[in-house]
Order: sequence, then C-alpha cells, then structure tokens
Amino acid sequence: MMRLRVMAAVLTFPLAAAVAVGCGDTQRGIQPDDTATSDTADQDTNGADVETDTSTVATLPNACTDDGDCSADHCRSGVCVPDPPTGVSSAITDPTDNLLTTNLPELACADQSDAPVTQTATATLYGAVARFGDGRKTENMKVDVLLAEGFDPTPCEALSGDAQRDCYMGDTIGTVVGSAVSVLPQEPDVAPACEEHHHEQCDLGSQCVKDSSVVFICELQFGLYEVAEVPLNTPLIFRVQALSNQSRWHDTWTFNVILYEDQVVEGRVQYDATMVSDGQWLLTPNTVGLTSGVTDGHGVVGGRVRDCRGEDRDSWPISEVSIALAEPAVKTVFFNNLEDDTVPLIDRQSTNILGRFAALDIAPGWNRIAGAARVGGEVVSVGSVPVYVFPNALTIVSWPGRLPFWRQN
Repeated sequence: MMRLRVMAAVLTFPLAAAVAVGCGDTQRGIQPDDTATSDTADQDTNGADVETDTSTVATLPNACTDDGDCSADHCRSGVCVPDPPTGVSSAITDPTDNLLTTNLPELACADQSDAPVTQTATATLYGAVARFGDGRKTENMKVDVLLAEGFDPTPCEALSGDAQRDCYMGDTIGTVVGSAVSVLPQEPDVAPACEEHHHEQCDLGSQCVKDSSVVFICELQFGLYEVAEVPLNTPLIFRVQALSNQSRWHDTWTFNVILYEDQVVEGRVQYDATMVSDGQWLLTPNTVGLTSGVTDGHGVVGGRVRDCRGEDRDSWPISEVSIALAEPAVKTVFFNNLEDDTVPLIDRQSTNILGRFAALDIAPGWNRIAGAARVGGEVVSVGSVPVYVFPNALTIVSWPGRLPFWRQN
C-alpha cells in the first residue's frame, strides 16, 4: 500500500534530519547551567530573560555575552554569528512540495526553555533508518532512543580509542527508553512506479529512483525499525550505529527530537532515524577544499534551521540563515535547493530553502549552535541550542523548531 501521508517536518547532513512541548533552547538535563542571552526578545519574539551561561560552553572561542566579545560578527544567543549575506531575506518553505513561501518565520520559541513534561503518554515508534548520501542498504543498524533529561556523555571524554566509543554507545551516559535493530522489508516482485522526487509514493523503506530516461521506480534502500512505549511530548535523543560493515558508516546522533501526541495514529508514531555513509563523510569536506577530510577524533554537526511549531502546522525550514558554533567548525557548508542532492556548494553562506547546513571538523565535546536571519529588514537571532559533538560521528540538530526532518515524510 502506498503511503501518501504528508507531514511538515525537516533535516540535513540530512540529514537526514530535526523538539519540545514548547519549542525551546535548552534540553532539560543537558548542560543544566547552559543558557544563553538572546536578541530575539527585541524583535517581539518573546525571547526569555535567561541567566548568563556558566557552563564550559561559555569559555569556548566563539562564545559571547555581547557584541564586544565578537571581532567582526554579532553576538546572537550566546554565539558570535556572521550576518546573512547582504540583500537576502529569510522566509519559510512549505515542505509538502519544498516550495518557498513569502511567509516570515515564526520565532517565538527561540531561546525558550522546555515546558515541564506533565504526562507520561507513550506510543509505538516506527520508521526507516534513512541514509544521507549514497551507500549500502541500512539493515542491521541499532537504533537507541534516549531521554534528553539526564543525558551526560562527558565521563567518556577521559577515555580513548575503542573504550571511549564503547562508553558513548553504552547505557551509562543516559536513560535508554528503547532499542531496535533495523531489518529490510520484503521486496515486491515488481517495483512500483513513482514520480521523480516523490519518495512518499513508495512504501516505507523504498525511494523513488530513475530506472530509465523516463521511468522512475520505488527501490528498496532502508531497513525498518520499531520501538514500543516511547514517551510522547518529551525531549529525546536518537543514537544509530552499524552492527555490521562498520567501516562503511559513521555513528549518527539526532538531538532535539520530540514525538508529539497529535502525530500518533492508532497508537503508532513515525520518525525516521538517520545514518551517514563513509562515502558521504569523505565527499562533503573534499568538495569544499578540505582535502584531508574531517580530522580523526573530530565530528560534524548538520541539520536544518526550522521555525516554531504552530497549532495549524509543524515547523517549516527557514532560508537564508547564517550559522556559527561556540567551538567553531573548520568549515560550515550549505546546499542547493534539491532534496536529493547531498553535494555542498562551495561559496554559499546561508541556508537554502530547505534550511540545510553542515558544520565540518569540530573538536568533540559540548558546544552551542546559533544562527541569524534577516526578518522584516532586520537581522535577528533564530536562537541557539546546546549540542554535543562526538568523535568521528555526525550529530544532527534542528532548531528553534524541534522535530527534525525525516526522510520519507
């Protein structure tokens, strides 16, 4: 049966890829003292008055409390961020058909703390393990779902090599609420036809690919997973690792995920996890001149900038947003407007209509990512969120809206 379901959700390196009861800045339990001042309040976006950042993130090279801490950039929600290119303005994209609108982004949730979780409803989580870039089918991938509250990977930093990775992949850094291993669904005898770029016309686990010059078919690409009794309206973190052919993949983490109760259908809620292939890990830095690739032991942060979730729609991608991190990346890259094109553009300085970005070659540890957008003729902050960079791994994050993109929405 074809899935014709359409939801407004988004990612990048996707990401493939992204959360809160109220869209927010700090994931409860993550960096408990890690807050940041915001200039969104001056733009009538209800920016909260928050305390000065007292965590280790505040000591990172690109962290700030005001413009005086920044050499050429402006202090945006605790991070020195360059302004978007002159002459561009931000708007949101309808993800149904990836069409840019003239609507301004909703930023009321930027730099807001998570609303307390007051109920404990759960649902069965299911989805595909999507893949960013080309690569093998995503079978035998372990998907762990962790609570953001209480998540603390810092004890692993004292370790090295295999022992450190085992620590990051273990159960001491946070509460694992459920796990599953992806399996490939049964392939049909005859591949169904589909329209170019319309992956939603294919069964879960398949993508619409070119079979000939004029024919497109649904081809099996992704393994499927399912986890019972996952909490709703609760900040979550996804962790994905390959259990076989490990040299072909890089561990992938997704922050800022919330599964909303209004997305549940008959006790089930879909969210596609993401994995990045080693081929894509090499391709992205090489394309933009980092011929040595990502430094061994460093990581990558990718995602999409999305506005705040409303009563009538989910978060939508924001175009023309500039990005920076408190611990800077060697290179931050952006992409074109084609969903399936994972090759970055060399000279682009802000997000495309899909809100995509990738920050390459970042030292591991806690960090903070922030962005700036030109809205109504004025440059404003889109807020910032804490994020952890894992060695030799991809971290996916979307903000200020919380539900990152999943591939087959």
